[in-house]
Amino acid sequence: MRTAVVTGANKGIGFQIAKQLLPSVSLLILACRDRSRGEAAAKLLGSSKCVVEELDLANEKSIDAFAERMHEKYDHLEVLVNNAAIAFPGRDPTPFEQQTGPTLKINYFGTVRLTEKLMPLLTKADDAQLVFLASMAGSLSQLSDKRQKQFSDPTLSKQKLTELVKEFETDVAEGRHKDRGWSNSNYGFSKLSIIAYTKILARDAPKSLAVNCCCPGYCDTDMTSHKGTRDPADGAKNAVMLAQPNCPHRGVFIKNEQVSEW
Repeated sequence: MRTAVVTGANKGIGFQIAKQLLPSVSLLILACRDRSRGEAAAKLLGSSKCVVEELDLANEKSIDAFAERMHEKYDHLEVLVNNAAIAFPGRDPTPFEQQTGPTLKINYFGTVRLTEKLMPLLTKADDAQLVFLASMAGSLSQLSDKRQKQFSDPTLSKQKLTELVKEFETDVAEGRHKDRGWSNSNYGFSKLSIIAYTKILARDAPKSLAVNCCCPGYCDTDMTSHKGTRDPADGAKNAVMLAQPNCPHRGVFIKNEQVSEW
């Protein structure tokens, strides 16, 4: 039995990932913040293989409860696609420094917490895939040379990475992040951090677990205020290719369905 979890699966790219994964899994868990929207998505998918579970990445108790249910119900997981994320629209009047905390809370800290909680289930599978939805906005080029070396260091640990993320958050709050070589994009930095996290996990993961990340492209979704020019179904293909059995990639960043530079 091949079991998959897709976060943020009720709409946009997450929904398309779920739809495209259906043929290759026995059970598909749609992890959604809003159960009613998740149920509506499951109805659209029209498959008895779909199960809806509530998950709010901004809430540690929700993450822990979700993970506990997964451990109670399943012996292992073959696929985890970390798709759920937030991005403040460019027109949002919220000051930059007030966007930092909420963005990192979901896109980095929530995603990492969920992944760590579910890792034991992924490592129990004979052939598992862990996929992170990153972004071309997560490019290393947004950082100073010094910061780029810190994040691309092949010996970077999870603890050190989290310390760097917290340092960015502190420097933003104190209005000195530009002077200290940080990004000027909360969303971009959150995705850069996820790419770094992907590479750390891939380095340490057992051979049975393929850990990778991808950029779906600038898609026509709520997150882009529907300004994106790419069909979400096309963007989803980047994640779906990494979630297939016997994935040959380890620790790569996929863009336009090809290995790309970070």
